[in-house]
Amino acid sequence: MTITSTDNPLMGRIPRRAAQVRPAKAQAFEVNQDQFLQITDMNGKQVACVILFNLQDFDEMLSVAQTRSANNSLMLRRDDGIYSNRRERMFTVIQDTVGRHDMLMPTCNARRYLDDYGIQGHLNCHDNFVTAIRERGYDIDPDRMPDPINFFMHVAFKGRGELDIREPLSQRNDHVLLKAHIDTLAVISACPQDQNATNAFDPTDILVRVYA
Repeated sequence: MTITSTDNPLMGRIPRRAAQVRPAKAQAFEVNQDQFLQITDMNGKQVACVILFNLQDFDEMLSVAQTRSANNSLMLRRDDGIYSNRRERMFTVIQDTVGRHDMLMPTCNARRYLDDYGIQGHLNCHDNFVTAIRERGYDIDPDRMPDPINFFMHVAFKGRGELDIREPLSQRNDHVLLKAHIDTLAVISACPQDQNATNAFDPTDILVRVYA
């Protein structure tokens, strides 16, 4: 999808914060009400695993179940809302150059790599989230991480409902742009999955910008 200057809400804005999230790492970002969060796949075929918390009340957090219900869809589309466990709209999808993301798969953790691939101590998004939150100065129980939105992840469905993980459709510099409706802590991991097609077997960088 081509975005022209006439429908670009970032015209005249400058990033308040920008960070390149390295493969198998995560960072946390404060995004205040009416600010924009842009997530860019720098090289293509890389998943950005994202969780969200109300910055004023960590008991309110992203709910992919409420998001699916409110939008009446398994997919995220332009103008869709992203909702909390209290069914409050946290973000709206303003731009999306890919159109394929996942809201079914959980955050990968160490047990996933052990059970599925027999690998001990593999880097994973859950531990990335916990580390990023602590490094940003916040204290959230590691067992209270919500299920994520996996931006750019391509999960297809087989005839009897089985999930089929495929390579992402995203290409270099594809992105999503989200507008915040509440003050939010967004935690974003450049997914380290290198054992299946999630990141085309080769995790790369994610670029994150917060626009005031």
